[in-house]
Amino acid sequence: MKIYLISPPKDTHSFNPMMFDKITEIIPIKYFQFRPKFKSLDDRLNFVKKYHKAFSRICKKKKIKLIINDDFEIAKHFIFNGIHLGQNDKSCKLAKKEFGKNFIVGVSCSNSLDFYKKAKQDGADYVAFGPAFRSTTKNKVPVDLNDIKRLVKKVKLPFAIIGGINHENIKGLFDIKPNYVAIIDSLWNFRNGPLESAKQFKSILKGIDYENDS
Repeated sequence: MKIYLISPPKDTHSFNPMMFDKITEIIPIKYFQFRPKFKSLDDRLNFVKKYHKAFSRICKKKKIKLIINDDFEIAKHFIFNGIHLGQNDKSCKLAKKEFGKNFIVGVSCSNSLDFYKKAKQDGADYVAFGPAFRSTTKNKVPVDLNDIKRLVKKVKLPFAIIGGINHENIKGLFDIKPNYVAIIDSLWNFRNGPLESAKQFKSILKGIDYENDS
């Protein structure tokens, strides 16, 4: 199990390359996703532009895959390893056509086997299920984790669990055995700071297999 780390939706005092570099020394990160949530494309572009060069350098050095969230327009302006798409975004097929077959495409599938099958058929490289818990970044009702447990038995692609994951509830995902767990708010907005949050996640994950990903 590794961490799928996602940026805050807007600037925070704790979000910066130096902090990211330190965090990557503490917890095992497979993916880092830029996920700006400004309504204006220009604002989203400026957010990524501010950080892309430094974060890209760190990701390359530490073999972390750099992902953009659903923004084809931003993906055309900067170099990324891949893109993450929701069910209401452009298609996986279109992303592969636009950016190449080696461009990583992840697809959110809620708790739907049909969504998963479509993503796999369209060439997705990984899928995500959730939200697992109530989240401050998405106003969605959590899925039933028992549904996810049954679903993942039929899943052949690497998969992430997303949504409201924090230090208190992450252990509830261990028996699902996700390849990745996505964290946002519980790290960047942790009351004692991101480094302390990362240290707590490291302690909780101690002994969990970090190498079951593709």
